[in-house]
Amino acid sequence: MYRTIFIFFILLLCVAPLRAEEYPTHTLKSEELAVKVYLPDAKDGFYRGTRFDWAGVFSVEFGKHKLFGPWKEKHNPANNDDIVGPCEEFGSGFNSPLNYKEAQVGERFLKIGVGELEKPKEEKYQFFRNYKIAKAGEWKVTKSDGKITFVQTVKTEFGYAYTYTKILLLDGAELRILHVLENHGEKAISTDCYNHNFFNVDGDAVGKNYRLDLPFEPKDNKVAKDSNPVATWAGKSLTFSDPLEKGSIYFELGGFNSKPGSQDARVTMKHLPSSVSVRVTGDRPPSRFNVWGIQTTLCPEPFVQLEIAPGKKALWSWKYEFGK
Repeated sequence: MYRTIFIFFILLLCVAPLRAEEYPTHTLKSEELAVKVYLPDAKDGFYRGTRFDWAGVFSVEFGKHKLFGPWKEKHNPANNDDIVGPCEEFGSGFNSPLNYKEAQVGERFLKIGVGELEKPKEEKYQFFRNYKIAKAGEWKVTKSDGKITFVQTVKTEFGYAYTYTKILLLDGAELRILHVLENHGEKAISTDCYNHNFFNVDGDAVGKNYRLDLPFEPKDNKVAKDSNPVATWAGKSLTFSDPLEKGSIYFELGGFNSKPGSQDARVTMKHLPSSVSVRVTGDRPPSRFNVWGIQTTLCPEPFVQLEIAPGKKALWSWKYEFGK
């Protein structure tokens, strides 16, 4: 009997830590890249928070280097920002989620890529808050070695309905994120969408080893009062004089071209010791362009604005080019 109990506890100790990290994933592979994609799952998913789009959350291996790795010591799947990689958010603090302003306390609003959330008593939408999920959106996922497609279809009782398709397409050292948002509802969809880009390379702390290059020279920047002064702009580049050991940096950039045909939705991250670079290019003009960072991650955040009438759709994409 005692031997049986002893074996049981040994097995429990061996199995428990493993199960804590068992999230559904799919890996996209090419000769240059391995992209570990965390699949959306309301019960067991790696990310079940109410801020970011649940689809297309991933980390990358490029040669011997790891990019977009964890930036927090502990992981809580239900927390709003416990996430990795080039993750996207619809309806940020600058542009409230659909139906948020119209909803009364206890009623629902809609977060694209997540689902219907319950509005609590508060003065305004707070992206860092963990809202109650009233009805999570369902996902259909199809996958192969070089492509994965996510489809979320939502129909609400307050006039909004959509089909959201997101595709990750891998080709050599290039990864594309393609989006189609179709409006099937009675109301127009007016929202912003941005990519947070939680950059880090091999877990190296943010500081002198990193640089961001833009296609435009930032002007009329809004800088957070508590932004650490180790990060400064010189022309079109953000560089660091020292490690970002304390606090954070935050810039709301101006000076970009937001007119149709603009090529300013682009940024290149360079990790100087490894020579790893990632160029991110969007096919729509930026509506905003922010940069945020702390010791463990550097985040250029290009926004696009989406205005979709009933019966219409919007298409946009991001291209990630990895190089050395």
